[in-house]
Amino acid sequence: MTTRADCIAAAGRVFRLALTEMQSLPPRQAAEAAHYAGGPSVDELEGRIRALRGIAHRAA
Repeated sequence: MTTRADCIAAAGRVFRLALTEMQSLPPRQAAEAAHYAGGPSVDELEGRIRALRGIAHRAA
């Protein structure tokens, strides 16, 4: 039987893998992967990702 702790540990492993993958992408690609209909624009997401990573915004 799978315990609650086992489930939480498994979810943590999946989350860590997904986060590692997203952090390995350039900001624009990460924003495109994170975008969904009705949500923030790709440009807005890219800006947020750049801010979180401490990367200057790209010139227009």
